Amino acid sequence: MKQLGIVLLVASLAGCHVFAKTKPHYAALPVDSLREVALEIEKAIQDGNRTPEIADRDGIVVSSDTMRQAIRTRAARAELVSALLDTGHAWERRDGLLYVIRSGEYKKFGTRKGRNRDAMIVFSENDDRWRIYEAIQHDGHFPGKSLSAIQRIFFEARIQCMREGQKYEDESGKPAVVPAQ
Repeated sequence: MKQLGIVLLVASLAGCHVFAKTKPHYAALPVDSLREVALEIEKAIQDGNRTPEIADRDGIVVSSDTMRQAIRTRAARAELVSALLDTGHAWERRDGLLYVIRSGEYKKFGTRKGRNRDAMIVFSENDDRWRIYEAIQHDGHFPGKSLSAIQRIFFEARIQCMREGQKYEDESGKPAVVPAQ
């Protein structure tokens, strides 16, 4: 039985993304163009625009089916993600992913069914974000080590689109709150 558990664990991890924290490697990326594209994508998603007109540029391919589908589903889910961030029980991390802040306060917040719903929102959102990051890296023929830089650039763009009071990870790794504008 123990061996079956180990086999299942290894099998489940085989399809996972790299979770190790690596320093972003910007050298091979058209950084300014990627910042523009990331901000355009994040603004469109926050506006709920499922079919934004964002041009490919400097090797950054936005017009692929993978990118269009990931943007479409993220835009459809944007209000749910924003509502979760508004609760204060989730935050944007520098790795470009959304996390629930697992705390005693969160366990008391809402219902078990609601927390399961939050988990599905986070899982689906992060899955689409990975599709975007990996599509940019793959379709642009950027080296694998540039993936963490792509994630960071999208994180920075996302912060610009967040609402007042929502949490994100600051440079020291601690929670920060988007100030009033």
